[in-house]
Amino acid sequence: MKTTVDVDRELAEEAAEILGTKSLKDTVNGALREVVNGELRRQLAEQILDGTFPVPTEAEYRRLREPKLPIGAADDLLLGTKRPR
Repeated sequence: MKTTVDVDRELAEEAAEILGTKSLKDTVNGALREVVNGELRRQLAEQILDGTFPVPTEAEYRRLREPKLPIGAADDLLLGTKRPR
């Protein structure tokens, strides 16, 4: 979406140097991304600190780690051929 905005050029140049961007568009988008990511990191830290971060129980973790297919079941698919059994 195209938008007209007055940008502090000195601040934009400083941000571009920090972000490693070349264009004003990339600098603005990178800065917006950093703001959003910073908020997500803050929310994650808050969940961890107050104990509401969802962590699987040991039983859930074991179930998640179980193979979905028997060992060797997908070999024919990966090789693209049927092997004699």
